[in-house]
Amino acid sequence: MYLKEINIEGFRNFKTNSVIKFKKGLNVLVGENGSGKSTVIDAIRILLNEDEASRTSIKSEDFYTSIDKKYVKDEILISAVFGELTDREKIEYLTCLDENFNAKISYSINNKKNKRNIYKKQVWGGDSLNSAFDFELINNIQCVYLPPLRDAERKLKSTRGSRLARLLINLSKDELIEKRTNNELTEIERKVKEFNSSLIENENIKRANNLINSSLQKSLGDVFSQSTKIQFEDVQFEKIVESLKLLFLPFISTGNNLDYRNLLENSLGYNNLIYLATILAEFEGLKEAYSEPRILLIEELEAHLHPQIQNKVLKFLKQQADENNIQVIITTHSTEIVSSTPIENIITFNRQKDKIKVVALKDCVKDKKSINFINRWLDSNRSQLLFSKGNILVEGLAETIFIPKLAEIYLKTKNSKYKSLEDAGISVINMGGIFFNYFFELYNGYNLKLPQKKDSDTKKQYKETLNNFIKKETFDEKEYEYTDYIPIRCVALTDRDVKNIDDDKDKSTNPKLYLEKQVENMTPNCRVFINKKTFEYDLILEKNNQELMINIILDELTTNGKQRKSLEKYISDNTTIDDDKINEMASTALKCIDGVDIGKGLFAQLLLEKLEQEDIQFEVPKYIKDAIDFVLGEGDS
Repeated sequence: MYLKEINIEGFRNFKTNSVIKFKKGLNVLVGENGSGKSTVIDAIRILLNEDEASRTSIKSEDFYTSIDKKYVKDEILISAVFGELTDREKIEYLTCLDENFNAKISYSINNKKNKRNIYKKQVWGGDSLNSAFDFELINNIQCVYLPPLRDAERKLKSTRGSRLARLLINLSKDELIEKRTNNELTEIERKVKEFNSSLIENENIKRANNLINSSLQKSLGDVFSQSTKIQFEDVQFEKIVESLKLLFLPFISTGNNLDYRNLLENSLGYNNLIYLATILAEFEGLKEAYSEPRILLIEELEAHLHPQIQNKVLKFLKQQADENNIQVIITTHSTEIVSSTPIENIITFNRQKDKIKVVALKDCVKDKKSINFINRWLDSNRSQLLFSKGNILVEGLAETIFIPKLAEIYLKTKNSKYKSLEDAGISVINMGGIFFNYFFELYNGYNLKLPQKKDSDTKKQYKETLNNFIKKETFDEKEYEYTDYIPIRCVALTDRDVKNIDDDKDKSTNPKLYLEKQVENMTPNCRVFINKKTFEYDLILEKNNQELMINIILDELTTNGKQRKSLEKYISDNTTIDDDKINEMASTALKCIDGVDIGKGLFAQLLLEKLEQEDIQFEVPKYIKDAIDFVLGEGDS
């Protein structure tokens, strides 16, 4: 049994009904601030009566309110569906079963207070509001919550209700019941009582105790005086464990005689890890005491942790989730955590005007090959695409460095509300190649139904059939299926890549050019924009750019050969040069940039440095302008 999905309506920023689908094991919730991740966590806590949530009342601001405050929802509705019930669990949750034999628990809060100034709430199981409901079913589900700004030190220190005390009390529950029934002391209670008795024999403690009693008697007399005794505070088990502290050493040791340190001396990050370890110990120690599922909610796992530890902790949590049947639901803003999470375990939250779209990536990418590719390729830099409001996918480092500056230059020339891609929340992602088609599957909303191999087909024939099918410009409805998608725009900038850079009519060697027409015909979210030859070639074709770019090349060239002379001659004669000569110059410049003296990455940095230091007229190629317009939604008719 596990939490399969939760439905939320009218709660905070969820105006209309939203369905969030979960997997067994690890779930990682990703999205910008204010996109609803914490709302989902709190909805689970409220529904399952998690300790802290049960002590926190619903407030007026929890009801969805429009930005202009003219519309307020009159009800909050939270509904959870639990799937894969065993036969025993189907009997246990009989009153909660829906038509698919899932357990369904619903919770509603009406936006009207009763005479005691409390919002009216209802809880029911199954599909009927009037069905009987046993609240013990919720209490049997173990749900633990770690908040984003968690104070691990406070949670672990010796105090009433500390996490450590809860762990020890719960682990000793059977012994406590037995001893209380027989009116006996537990082993710990007996040892503390014996120790208290031995304390009073200490000369200094005995003397202090006698002095206190003597002073009381002298000041109050025999009638009103009381007696005192110096000992540890209490011999009751619960009080004893509440006074225990968790100490640490900054290294692994099994020794008992070492000088362990107070958590005050530890770092915030390590205290958070100790706190998390205590929680997991509680899950492990109490697994027989609760029904499944056992749910661990963690907001901002990365809090106070450096990247390497983030990855190790995430892997450990996934292992614990799989081995001990714990459902772990995490919110994060960490690209490190996202890059280490399989996309099948990622759920994205996207804010759109007055609604939020929640997308489980497993419902976007259906093809196993694509899933494996994205999982291998999604490093901490590329994972930015899951946090952005739009993406520009590029082939290499030069475009990654330079496209944001080109966007600034272009946006200055047009009536845009944005000054930069950063202002618009747009990320430029280096693909390190032309693998755009795999990442488009997160955004395009369709999945191709590949033709099956015929018995008569050879391996070569079937490969050719697949290749021809995949490269079609459009598909019939029977040739694809609709999928879920991340509701943002994603564009790819790619090179035409001709074999012979000197031949303007040479055939392209880029095998992904078919995507240009295909995505334009099949999806409103993705586009491909193609240059004439390469990124640098198209830049230098623009008249305003030529002198600046050639001078950078000449400064870096260490030879005085034919290429230098050709470029120097172009600068001196460029006002009378025809188109053929311009193309020849661009080809020469590109060869120099690709040469051993410069390289595309260095050239992009040098050009960017010039543009940032000086007020220079620089022209942005049309294909880049078109890409910027599309991803910003400013080129729409």
